[in-house]
Amino acid sequence: MSVSITDFGKTAGGENVRLVVLKNDQLEVHLLTYAALIHKILVPDRNGNPVDVVLGYPTVPDYERNTDYMGRAIGRFANRIGGAQFPLYEETVHVTANENGNCLHSGLHGFGATLFDVEPTAGENDSVTMTASSPDGTDGFPGNVELEIQYKLVKSGLMIHYTATTDAPTVCSLTNHSYFNLNGHASGTALGHRVSVDADAYLETDDGSIPTGRRIPVAGTPMDFTEEKTLGLDIGADYPALNQGGGYDHCYIIRDTGLRHAAWVTGPQTGIRMEVLTTLPGMQLYSANSLAPVTDCKDGAHYQKRDAVCLETEEFPDAPNHPDFPDTTVLPDTPYSSTTIYRFDLAPQ
Repeated sequence: MSVSITDFGKTAGGENVRLVVLKNDQLEVHLLTYAALIHKILVPDRNGNPVDVVLGYPTVPDYERNTDYMGRAIGRFANRIGGAQFPLYEETVHVTANENGNCLHSGLHGFGATLFDVEPTAGENDSVTMTASSPDGTDGFPGNVELEIQYKLVKSGLMIHYTATTDAPTVCSLTNHSYFNLNGHASGTALGHRVSVDADAYLETDDGSIPTGRRIPVAGTPMDFTEEKTLGLDIGADYPALNQGGGYDHCYIIRDTGLRHAAWVTGPQTGIRMEVLTTLPGMQLYSANSLAPVTDCKDGAHYQKRDAVCLETEEFPDAPNHPDFPDTTVLPDTPYSSTTIYRFDLAPQ
């Protein structure tokens, strides 16, 4: 096992960005301190050859110029807040509207656009901890928030553990926005990936992708991944949710609670399989319907729509506006904490 931290490059504003490499005999993960993002994950395929299974860009300015949130840590509040406002005790909090009058992925100055500090995790030889601050009032969110993200190799998996503390009541939902293609980041469409999701229902959304509050059973619909099927099998079905999202872009309600299985994804060409485990109540399944990079990508690749699939573990979108959703309020004496694991192996043949 090894951890290395070296210089990677600079932001467009001249700030130094560090590259972290975590490596064991099963996995190699490259992280950047810009947005605490996942830059590469190298996994052996069925022939033992290392395959980079996450999409990315070659330089930090490329990550900055593109608006797809590629690989980034997302917060303070992942996904959408309807109307860019929400009630918090006796007040209405107004946050930055950056998508059709709604707040997407925390507005303009969230952790997905922040430079983190990094140190090897104390007492560990396969882990680093990244830290960043979000001052009170950032994009309208209350409270000074301190975020720690621990990245740790767990045999053939990457564990991501988030901890956030605040000095005043606020809301919090953190995720990672990696785009996965288990055939290799530059291998083209992901619609042939086999997918299963441990969810009996998803959250209905309106035309602005804001939850209506209704939980819709997946049984008998194109949204059903309780049995493994290819991502592209039903993506073109004439179904309201798919028409609204231009494909899959929905929060699935993961069964049970605690750290548990959420999904399987398999790349048929390499045989690489990924399991998602999480403590969070939801997972956004996104079929990269709007992926359209404005710069060259890693290794000179040119990504296109649906060349990847995102599995963003999360609190329910717009939760602060839905009292019947799991509570996302964070208080000074109740820090935010969640864990997600992306674990890799080879699918049975």
